Amino acid sequence: MSLRTILKENTPALIALSGGTDSMTLLASFVKEGLPVSAATVRSEFTPPEEIVRAELFARKLGVEWRVIDVSVLSDEHLRSNPEDRCYLCKKQIMQTLLFAADGKTVCDGTHADDADEERPGKKALKELGIVSPFALCGIGKRGIISIAKELGVTVYSASSCLATRIPFGEEITEENLKIIAESEAFLRKKGIQGVLRVRLCGRDAVIETERNEMVRAALYTEDLKTFGFTTISFKEYKTGGGNTWSRIEQ
Repeated sequence: MSLRTILKENTPALIALSGGTDSMTLLASFVKEGLPVSAATVRSEFTPPEEIVRAELFARKLGVEWRVIDVSVLSDEHLRSNPEDRCYLCKKQIMQTLLFAADGKTVCDGTHADDADEERPGKKALKELGIVSPFALCGIGKRGIISIAKELGVTVYSASSCLATRIPFGEEITEENLKIIAESEAFLRKKGIQGVLRVRLCGRDAVIETERNEMVRAALYTEDLKTFGFTTISFKEYKTGGGNTWSRIEQ
């Protein structure tokens, strides 16, 4: 089944607009087809601040109705304890919020075919709630999305990911830790660090993950990074999936 057919079968749609390339490309695809669509972004303590700004600017550029919905995921004591099913619990809470706000529209997200091949706890929540993932349904993976994005003039961004993935399972997630992570990552971005960037935190020990060609440059700011309250700082190359599998900081 073609993407166009799937989009037409799921209108009017409400896009879960995260501010990432996948969901922005999905929204642009609906607009290209002239289909009835709106967008919403859920803002929680886990959301990287730049993604909210990006989502709003993009929706406005397309002339699409957009709103931000605030949710406190840390109000859930179990989720705050950072269990191994954190991603499932968080995704379910966020998508339930969007379903409630959808007012009968079909809630669609940017999950794609490559995601379907990976072990992602959030996928279980999507299936349980009946969220529609058009890219996954028609077999379009990340490379296909990038191709569509370029065709539609959508900027391709490095994935940012949920801030909670920076903290190992079993360690309590606090607003203070999330703030430190967000601010230290923003600092490195302002210093010109490109590509994937993660500041992982265990207690006050930090591991800065970047792409291989950025590791040396990031290390130049070690002393500056200590002002964020880190006790130790190490640098390593980013590897896909680290946020869901790590349980401790390896120095």
